[in-house]
Amino acid sequence: MGYAEKINARVENSIVGRYFKVKERNTSFTQELRGGSVTFLTVAYILAVNAGILADTGGICPTNGACPLGPGSIGTAACDDCVANTKRSFISATAAICVIANFLMGIMGNLPLAIAPGMGLNAYFTYTVVGFFGTGMVTYQMALAAVFIEGFIFVFISVIGLRTWLTTIVPKSIWLASSAGIGAFLAFIGLQQAEGLGVVTYNGATAVGLGGCPPGYRNHQYTFSTAQLESACILSDGAAIANPANSGWTPSSNYFCESAGVMRSGQTWLGIAGGMLMAVLLAKNLKGALMVGILFVTFISWIPSSGNHAAYLGSSAGPGGQERLDYFRKVVAVPDTSYTAAQLDFSGFKTGQLWLALITFLYVDFLDCTGTLYSMANFLGLYIPNFIDKKTLQFERQLPAFCVDGVSITVGAVLGTSPVTVFVESASGIREGARTGIAALMISFWFIVSLFFTPLLASIPPYATGPALVLVGAMMVINIVKIDWANIQEAVPAFLTFIVMPLTYSIAYGVIAGIMSWIIINGSVAAWNYVSLKIWGRPDHVEEGSSWKMVRQMTFTLNADRSLQESEALHTFQDPSTRGMKDGDESPSASQAAAEVELGGKSVDTSVKP
Repeated sequence: MGYAEKINARVENSIVGRYFKVKERNTSFTQELRGGSVTFLTVAYILAVNAGILADTGGICPTNGACPLGPGSIGTAACDDCVANTKRSFISATAAICVIANFLMGIMGNLPLAIAPGMGLNAYFTYTVVGFFGTGMVTYQMALAAVFIEGFIFVFISVIGLRTWLTTIVPKSIWLASSAGIGAFLAFIGLQQAEGLGVVTYNGATAVGLGGCPPGYRNHQYTFSTAQLESACILSDGAAIANPANSGWTPSSNYFCESAGVMRSGQTWLGIAGGMLMAVLLAKNLKGALMVGILFVTFISWIPSSGNHAAYLGSSAGPGGQERLDYFRKVVAVPDTSYTAAQLDFSGFKTGQLWLALITFLYVDFLDCTGTLYSMANFLGLYIPNFIDKKTLQFERQLPAFCVDGVSITVGAVLGTSPVTVFVESASGIREGARTGIAALMISFWFIVSLFFTPLLASIPPYATGPALVLVGAMMVINIVKIDWANIQEAVPAFLTFIVMPLTYSIAYGVIAGIMSWIIINGSVAAWNYVSLKIWGRPDHVEEGSSWKMVRQMTFTLNADRSLQESEALHTFQDPSTRGMKDGDESPSASQAAAEVELGGKSVDTSVKP
């Protein structure tokens, strides 16, 4: 027995192993550490990205005298120094809340899920609520107060059972489509330039197009108001160029590629090579497949050579490359949250705008986090027998997981960050073998490390983690085969849920589209059936009963030979490890229990080999 096997055996039989249900979930200590590490690598980008977005609020700088003119103070020594210190505090605050939230998820929820400030929520917090350098509805400090209150509300509705009840009334097909939609969402993120391969970029005519171009072929977007339109560009020798007077404007990360440069980026091709390496290793069921691919791309991208066309660091890497190299060379950074922590201001609740922000935070974060939690639980259910109760559709330690979410939001507000949520990138760790809260503790550990080694971890290029997101997204879409596509009443809402998520870059909007379309379609069919029942009477295949009972049978029965119960059974979660078993049959062994999915009469094994 090797050293790793001895450690796994000791942990499995210890009080720690029993608490985290290591044996019951057919996992091992080293497998959990590996899965947690892979999840961390796929979410590590949040350290730099979240800080970059939140820094656009200016933090406390517009109100502490450093930037008294808001955006008009940019360029002054006092304002720039304050903003730089604020951005460093945002990095530390992001890492700190990730340490606390993931530790709580591991201990209380026993789930291998990563929690961090949510993408989308941070953008709403920055550009809509606070505005660029405080030009929005309320100040940065007031917005933090709204987030603080939101966390307490989340805990309250979780404890009284309202959150669980609201999720149980959502049709099963919507949750299944949510899981698949999140997979497509993940793949879309992994293909884009900001957090992925850069294969998909902006296109003015079609919204998206084929990218993968080097920096010299990129045309960035600029955002300005209608009043600034006339001064945005000027003519120079008959050609339109950007007005030099607007040199303070900074391009967004969105760009479109000139046709001559499409798919000529060394960074994109290095990322694709890493993705193919991951796929081959996954096909051979090798341990650490995703981690190997991520590290392979990362180490090559860290070579700051002029001959390295896939470099992420150095002047040859394009705009920002030299700054990244200078930051990378620091290696160690002392954490500091003095510019963001304990900045709450509750005076804004005297106005309606902050209440509006609070309500928006609540419903978007509720749908986003709840949808992700259920989708990740559904994905875990492919590997863990009976993880989800077939009758109630609730998963193990559901209430503690909901409470961790709420508590983390409140603590995050105290530290100075936007609302936190469960990250869909958790699926990468689950695919790598994460099954218990030990993986979440491993994520927490790595964020502790990142508090001091942020320069290194923030230098992992997006085209290293992007391929992992694409591969995990492909695996999550498998849940879509459980939807009854022959039934239009279920198929249309499920499809809208699936397609709206990636196209609007929002899990919440996808869930809303699915629920609303389900209500409209099935409500209209029910009304039609009610009128039909009153005019022509009860059809032969409908059992005698009250008008509501007969209408319900007519609405949810697909044909005369299929009863309501049979129709509902199509959408009931079925544990892959027991599919095809008869009553009284013994369950398969733990090593065989994970995730058989039927496709075209064949059985596909998606288990992770111990």
